[in-house]
Amino acid sequence: MVNLSHILDGAGIAVLSLAACGAIYACLATWALWRFLKRPAGAPVGRPSVLVLKPLHGDEPGLQENLNSFCALDYAGPVRMVLGAQDPADAALDVARKVQRDNAGRDIVVVSDSRVHGTNRKIGNLINMSASGAGEVVVISDSDVRLPPEALSRIVAALEQPGVGLVYCLYRGRPTKSIWSQLAAMDVNTRFAPSVVVGQALGAHPVLGPTMALRAEVLEQIGGLEHLADFLADDFELGRAVRAAGYTIACPTLVIDHVFPERSLREMLAHEMRWSRTVRLVQPAGYLGSVIMHVLPLTLIGAALTGFSAESLAVLAAMTVFRLIQARMLNGMMGADNRLWWLVPARDLLSFAVFVGAIFGDRVEWRGNRLQVGRDGAIAAT
Repeated sequence: MVNLSHILDGAGIAVLSLAACGAIYACLATWALWRFLKRPAGAPVGRPSVLVLKPLHGDEPGLQENLNSFCALDYAGPVRMVLGAQDPADAALDVARKVQRDNAGRDIVVVSDSRVHGTNRKIGNLINMSASGAGEVVVISDSDVRLPPEALSRIVAALEQPGVGLVYCLYRGRPTKSIWSQLAAMDVNTRFAPSVVVGQALGAHPVLGPTMALRAEVLEQIGGLEHLADFLADDFELGRAVRAAGYTIACPTLVIDHVFPERSLREMLAHEMRWSRTVRLVQPAGYLGSVIMHVLPLTLIGAALTGFSAESLAVLAAMTVFRLIQARMLNGMMGADNRLWWLVPARDLLSFAVFVGAIFGDRVEWRGNRLQVGRDGAIAAT
């Protein structure tokens, strides 16, 4: 006769073993991030002209500071920055025009063009904006991104390396005052960022969308921005197209800021669910394999399956202490906010809930719209 208690104990031990493997992975990821940040930073050999495209959508928190950071970039070559929104009544355009006035010595163009190209409104906006400038290097950077002064020089230097066709930047979460913004940033700084570096080391070719750069000739070779017009996962598709054209992808020794404007739990979950569900659809095996990153939730599940035995509770306590120490180390390495480090266990449980929820369904919420995402990352008809 089957003994249910033995089955549950066996399952619990298996899950606890998986959590232990996850802890080993977390140690390796922390070490990989440390190695990455210690890498010497490159300097560009040439001074190619740069076109920076900043698509806008609403007067989000910190927008003016984000745009001003691009006006303070220390780069020897010519730079044109195009700020654009499709809706002429978009409040972000007023901020853009103020930045333009305050930085009269910079080459800044503000664009409003309502023409639609494909189903990805952000890419459609970029297509409209790209008609207002040209450069040997094209930088696509989201409006919620803030760069340090040396960023553009390091991006160009990485793009100058032989065979490199696309450069992306590692980012840290920069929170606003909202607790939900701080929790969203915490997940990036203590779980996501080190895993990106592991992906780089293993040749998984990750591409992070907040700031990407490629040579104009490479962009033209892969079909221009128009090639991305129907993809929600435009960063994934851009990386795939660049690799298919025979180029490699690089990440400079640099950490940029990604401002998280979440004002509510609903906003935070909608953002994270969109990102997670899109990753699951375009990379299902990799997404399911990333369960190993959820060390604390796995330990808690394993302990529950064993009936919270004394041994499993000891493992849970040890894993909690380990995760808290690791999170503090990662925040320190990333130069991130460390004030809410004690909320890491709760944040990890929330991340696991998003991970599980993203496994089911193919619809996401983006900028107030409900979208259906295909397995190739394209926005499907609803």
